[in-house]
Amino acid sequence: MEGKMTAAPGKERLVIGLAIAVILTAAGFAVGIADFIHLFILGLNAMVPIVLAAVGEVLNERGGLFNIGIEGIMLLASFGAVYAAELSGSWFIGLLGGLLVGALVAYLFALIATYGAGNQVVAGVGINMLALGLVAYFLLVAWGSPGFHLLSNYEIRIPKITIRGYSVSWMIIVALGITGLIHFVLENTRFGLRLKAAGYNPFVTDVSGINVYRLRTVACVIGGVLAGLGGAYMSLDWLGLSASTLIQGRGFIALACVVFGGLDPILTLEAGYLFGLLSALGLWLQNIPWAAPLMLKGGSYLFLMLPYLAVLAVLTVFPGRQRLSKEIGMPYRRG
Repeated sequence: MEGKMTAAPGKERLVIGLAIAVILTAAGFAVGIADFIHLFILGLNAMVPIVLAAVGEVLNERGGLFNIGIEGIMLLASFGAVYAAELSGSWFIGLLGGLLVGALVAYLFALIATYGAGNQVVAGVGINMLALGLVAYFLLVAWGSPGFHLLSNYEIRIPKITIRGYSVSWMIIVALGITGLIHFVLENTRFGLRLKAAGYNPFVTDVSGINVYRLRTVACVIGGVLAGLGGAYMSLDWLGLSASTLIQGRGFIALACVVFGGLDPILTLEAGYLFGLLSALGLWLQNIPWAAPLMLKGGSYLFLMLPYLAVLAVLTVFPGRQRLSKEIGMPYRRG
């Protein structure tokens, strides 16, 4: 099992690299270098929430937990970030608000999944359903908005970096840095080794003097913070609004990245960029002149389906390549 978990994911990396190269090369030939760069940056922007949530879930699953509720965590954090930013007038306070919401919801999930030995799938689905209802309700209570609220002040949006005329979010750098840090921690620290042991055999880990419950809870809360950061990024940076439909399945795409990456943060990052690029491509194609007649016939929905179709294709082509923890999703009870 350990060999399967750490095997070099060469085939997956080759598939991702080829897919990204084909998409960007085709775009370059079709529309020129300027739009090629624009699409590349759009892909990076769309990658950020997926990668942050996915890398956080890698921590969860390394320790043996399976949090399908990251979609709901991202949604709640996106609302919390906007509310805190509007209340304080500061995007930084808003960002902290999103992180706090992500940590609190993940902590609740961790208590249910560890000390309560609850069903993790049911708990995750419950978080997702609760988030949909709460965000829709609080949008009405806070701003009287049925379904969405635009940021009232541009100053409370996370500032951008301008590179050669292109507006780039510094959160891209944060996402890349966090991925590298998580990879280092998992592969080169005692915490990473203990977390892997907790996912592989929690009983042996526990009798060795390591508190499996606490270890899994810490990993889950960190994962919730990262998912919350992804949700806050979407509302305060990328889109500039809060909505009950804001996340649109990106939490589930993040889960697909984790499965495809086999709990490898770097491969998960690469998968996240591929799905982010496909998401950006769906938006970008809607503005291409030749696609205008298709847009009148509902073609926008077809383009927006691209990342979700890619998820189905990936999980179909690589059904047996997952290098997952042995006890993932199984409640552990001390004997």
